[in-house]
Amino acid sequence: MFMSPLVSAVVAAALLAALPVQAATAPTLEQIQAAADAGVARSTSPVPIALRITSVRGCRPSPEVPQETVCLVGMSAGMRDGFTVLPLRQEGATWIGVERNNAIFPGPTPDQAKAAMNAWAQHVMATDPQAASDEQIKAVPTMGVQAVEECHVARKTGYLECHATLTIPGHANVKTEFKFELDGTGWRFIPRS
Repeated sequence: MFMSPLVSAVVAAALLAALPVQAATAPTLEQIQAAADAGVARSTSPVPIALRITSVRGCRPSPEVPQETVCLVGMSAGMRDGFTVLPLRQEGATWIGVERNNAIFPGPTPDQAKAAMNAWAQHVMATDPQAASDEQIKAVPTMGVQAVEECHVARKTGYLECHATLTIPGHANVKTEFKFELDGTGWRFIPRS
């Protein structure tokens, strides 16, 4: 059967529209640095800013603005080293920095937080015989994570500090604060020190 190029294009567009949307690829450290450099060049500040992206912990779709990506990055800006969230949008193959203060980086989902807590508890019990008898650590697998909200980036560590609601069998829901670190494999629970 022969289809004209126009009909082929319409059919292809209809088929593609029915497919699940794939997440955009995350920008690389070099692309984030280029976006930051372009933003500094556009700045009207009379004081030149030296900004270097030193690491990328991860990038996620922005929870605030559709079509934007937020990246949790380590950076060096003069004498102010630390972590921050940089909002970006993609225009073609180029990533563009977005001017927005206090961009939000999404924390782990309740299931991701629960998995990170369980992994931490299993590691502690496997490496520290005394911890295996600690009632709080032994209780971690029975806890549920109902919500993870209001996450903020700790500038010095890059950890996400989040409010969480836990469900514990036989007890009322517990509201607490947890820290998580995003690494190359996913979320890692950071215990209180």
